[in-house]
Amino acid sequence: MYDLKDAISFIISRTYSKMKNRFLKNLKRFGITLEQWVLLAQLSEKEGISLTDLSLVSLRDKPYTTRLIERLEENGLIFKEEDKFDKRSSLIYLTNKGEEIKKEILPIANEINERLVNDMNEGEVKKLKDLLHKMYDNIQS
Repeated sequence: MYDLKDAISFIISRTYSKMKNRFLKNLKRFGITLEQWVLLAQLSEKEGISLTDLSLVSLRDKPYTTRLIERLEENGLIFKEEDKFDKRSSLIYLTNKGEEIKKEILPIANEINERLVNDMNEGEVKKLKDLLHKMYDNIQS
């Protein structure tokens, strides 16, 4: 018999929903969405990235990423520069304001991640991450 509360997909979905809602409450005061935060977080890891690469690493399609980037640019959180090697492309960077907001949000994101694994030891956390990556790979194929 199928028991929803024991289905892995339901457990992951339920956990993600709670985590997302908690994070969204914190993001509200910064005036950005979760999707915009994903891009800011990606840019904090690698600035000077193209729109195409940013859409790939953030797992969003290019048109949607374009809209998110436009909104972030309107809010003064990012800026674009022409790629010196490919004039058809622009590279995206955080502004000082974007950098400040990122620094304020990172502790919140870290706190939520820490809360998720609160009662787990280092080995359990590593195993969980390994298993989740494996599950992602499985669903990709």
